[in-house]
Amino acid sequence: MADPQTRTRDLLANERTFLAWVRTGATVMALGLAIAKFGDEGNRALAAGALLVAVGALGVFEGARRRALVERAIETDQPMQTGGELVAAVVLVAALVAALVLLLV
Repeated sequence: MADPQTRTRDLLANERTFLAWVRTGATVMALGLAIAKFGDEGNRALAAGALLVAVGALGVFEGARRRALVERAIETDQPMQTGGELVAAVVLVAALVAALVLLLV
C-alpha cells in the first residue's frame, strides 16, 4: 500500500487535472456560445458554435471519466492508465479548425 501522503498527493493532482479538463471544456463551450450569438454568418455561425459547445461538453465528460479511472487506480494501488490525451487534443484542434472553416468559407 502506498504511503498516505503519496496517495493524498496523487488524489489532489488528479483533482487538479480534472479541473483543467473542466476549465478547457467550459472555455471551448463559451467560445461556441459567443460565436453562435455574435457571429454574423447566420447558420454557419450557429453550426460552428454548436460544434464547439458539443466538443467542450465532451471534454468535460471525458475529464470526469478519466478522473474516476485514475482515482480508482490510486485507491487500489494499481498502475494508472495513460493515453487518450493526444486523441483529445486532436479532436479539440480539429473542432476549432472545422469551426474556423465554417465561419470563413
